[in-house]
Amino acid sequence: MKVSILTDNMVYKRGFLGEHGMSLLIDTGEKRYLFDTGQSRVFLHNAARLGIDLKNLDGVILSHGHYDHCGGMEHWQELGKVPIYIQEKAFEQKYVENSRSKELRYIGLENKGDWQEKADIRKLSGGGTQIAEGVYLLSEIPYTNDFEPLSGCFWKTNLQYPGHELIVDAMEDEQLLVIEKPEGLCIFAGCAHVGIINCLHYVQTVFPDSHIHFLAAGMHLKGCDAKRLEMTISALKGQGVDLVLPLHCTGMRAIAAMREALGSACILPEAGKEIQVYGG
Repeated sequence: MKVSILTDNMVYKRGFLGEHGMSLLIDTGEKRYLFDTGQSRVFLHNAARLGIDLKNLDGVILSHGHYDHCGGMEHWQELGKVPIYIQEKAFEQKYVENSRSKELRYIGLENKGDWQEKADIRKLSGGGTQIAEGVYLLSEIPYTNDFEPLSGCFWKTNLQYPGHELIVDAMEDEQLLVIEKPEGLCIFAGCAHVGIINCLHYVQTVFPDSHIHFLAAGMHLKGCDAKRLEMTISALKGQGVDLVLPLHCTGMRAIAAMREALGSACILPEAGKEIQVYGG
């Protein structure tokens, strides 16, 4: 399996672009998936710099309904005819609250390019869906530990009530991509708003006897307190994950701490980097 980072917050190589967002091309050897599209056409630019053809994909997987993961869908026609896998709750109107001013900012999906009507959208519901042999999407992730609680800064419209009242967003739409391989599970997460350890616990309830070989995820640890970061790293070490690729919203401080704790098992992210997860 080869993973190409098409969009990330960090960029170092000449000719590549970065932005607050995430997009990965995942080539399993049998299937090719685009996991998220960042917030603009940066993923297309960087794919071209790498000599990657984004036509003939087996699917586009959108991890959740935030602009920095789905904004690039404005350019969906450049991907050719390809199924788009997204959890149905991603289409709810989503907001983030400023911690100081308490003002709300819209961060949900936009329909530029009419992709929501014209693309081949596969809306998923429930907790888990198999989309190919050994390829699964898991959503509606439960909160199971005490150091990754429900965040109070994300809100959404409650479509069940008149006037679309706002309620706290538990991020039920966030879906994990899990790929089964002989080396172990390969897990991909967009932001892990539910908490990356909650995510891994959920995967282990679905695949109780499976080792986790590779984890690539935005982990939403930017600005987290020291205790949460320490407990997250401790839990990652306890899980025995072979390779960890912290991306996007993980934050520089958390990435540096993971590298210090995990050594070469922690891969430093940057737009344009290609990682051979296993195989030749």
